[in-house]
Order: sequence, then C-alpha cells, then structure tokens
Amino acid sequence: MDSLKELLAMKLPVLSFWSSMPEAASSYASEFDSLYYFLLWTGLGLFLLIVVPMCWFVMKYHRRDEHQKALSQRDYNYKLEVAWTFLPFIYLAVCFFWGFIGFLDVYTVPVNAKNLRVIGQKWNWTIQYPDEEISVSGQGVVVGVPVDENIIFTMSSQDVLHSFFLPNFRIKQDVLPGRYTTLWLKADKVGEFPIFCAEYCGDNHSNMLAKLKVMPRVEYDAWVDGIKNADISLSPKELGAKLYQTKVCVTCHTTDGTTKIGPSFKGLYGSIAELTSGKKVKVDDSFIKEHILTPSKTPIKGYPQVMPPFQGQLSEVEINALIEFIKSFK
Repeated sequence: MDSLKELLAMKLPVLSFWSSMPEAASSYASEFDSLYYFLLWTGLGLFLLIVVPMCWFVMKYHRRDEHQKALSQRDYNYKLEVAWTFLPFIYLAVCFFWGFIGFLDVYTVPVNAKNLRVIGQKWNWTIQYPDEEISVSGQGVVVGVPVDENIIFTMSSQDVLHSFFLPNFRIKQDVLPGRYTTLWLKADKVGEFPIFCAEYCGDNHSNMLAKLKVMPRVEYDAWVDGIKNADISLSPKELGAKLYQTKVCVTCHTTDGTTKIGPSFKGLYGSIAELTSGKKVKVDDSFIKEHILTPSKTPIKGYPQVMPPFQGQLSEVEINALIEFIKSFK
C-alpha cells in the first residue's frame, strides 16, 4: 500500500440501517451476530415487560396519604416466585450454552490450519509465511490469505502489549511479549478487511494498521510469487529505501539531520558513536548490523532504548540493503 490514507479511508459497512456490526466475513462471525442480536432484542423485550410496567405501577399505586394501607398484606406468592426463578434460569442457560458453543468454535483450531506467524512491535505488524518462505511488514501492510481455508495466527510481541483485532471476523487476541497466543479464522468472503491494534501501545498506536486481503487460491498464489520477485530488480540502495518505510525505520530515524527517537541517518555512517557504557565505537557495517539485530547490546548514549530487535526478521540481503541506504547519507 502506497499510503496509510487508503487504509484509514476503509469503511466497515454494516448489514442494514438498524445494524451496529460491520459486515461478517466468516461463518462464526455470523453466529456471534445471531447471539448478539438475541441478547439485544430479548434484553429490550424484558425491559419493556418488567421495568416499564414497574414504573407505571409505582406511579399509579403509590401511597397518597400516610394512613393509606393496601387491601391485602400478603407479601409472598409461591407461583410468582417459582416463575421468576425458573424462567431466568432457562434464559441464562440458553445464553450460556449458545455462547459456550461459540467459544469452542473460536478456540478449537482445525488440525489442517495453515500457520502464519505474527510479530507485533511499535508500531507495525510483521507476518511471516513459513510455507511460502516470505514475510510482509510495515504500517498499512497487506496480509494475503486464501478464501475458504483455515488460517491460524501464532502471535508474539517484541516490546509491549498489543492486540490483533479483525472486526469483520469478530475476533481479537492480545499479543504478549514473552509468550505465544493464537487465533484462527476461515474467511468465506473475498475482499479487503482492516486490521487494528486494539491495545494502546504508544504515541503512534493509531497508525498500527494493516489490511487482510482475502483472495481465491489462484490469485493468492500469484500474490505470493509477486512478493518473492518484488525485490529482485531493486538495487541495494533502492531496497534499503523500501525497507526504511516498510520496517518503520522512518518512525524513529530521519534522513535530513533532524532528531526523533533515534539518531538521524544523515552523517551517521563513519561517525563515532558513544554507547551508554561510555565506550566509543565507529559506525561501520559491523556496528550497524549488530545494532539492527540486537540493539540492546549497543545502546547509543542520549537515545531511549526502545528499538526492537530484528533478529530473525531480516535476511542478509535486506541487512546489506539497509546498510547501503544508511551509507548513502554519510
């Protein structure tokens, strides 16, 4: 995606004027909607049946003088007490079992599900495809999946708590540092659906967006081939410029000398950097590579230690491309 404006402009179309839910894109999303509307309308019905008459009785039969007494002083009715105990029990039991069945559908992953690995970090998503040997990342990244196939997302965070939210699929799962969480889906509609981070994770949280693109299998295979071949024709510097955007380096580093959270790339290569330990090192190829992969080992003095590690997320070709891109601003 060329710009986040495209994603920010995406609408969540509702089913009708009276609907409050975006279009459902999976089978269990429709089941959740049915339960939601059952609770909504039965709750409204119970309100009209109980609360409204109760308010009317209070107004109509309130005591008009302090000596007024009810004709009957009986304060119990066994049939009424049995009814208001038994009927709510039946209602709550129906809600419980209906919701429990939906819970099992969401948390019981099919054995033949295709596995995608999701990495959350401030402030973008990285999705790795082990079977296709590709990965996509960046703010506004397009996540391709085939239609009518079971997909499981195995998720982890490299820094703080995030939350992977797909409103059209009615699923949301926290993405935690130090452990794995999972969710699965089976998209039954072709189209593009927004992905949000639903847990505040920092000042650029609102831009931690992505787009799930559901495609027929033939189109999905062509999309995978396009990802594999996209960077072949780029020079190292051009690939580095692309990674500067997609890996969200642009969030913390500038190329014009101004300072953000991290040092500017202008004049960085070949300079002498002072680490928090007081040690001074030359910013060369080896230092840049080590700092990209494990920044906690080479923290630069004067900057907050918030850069996430990219160990295992970048190939040697991509690392070299980033080095050449930084070197072009020396």
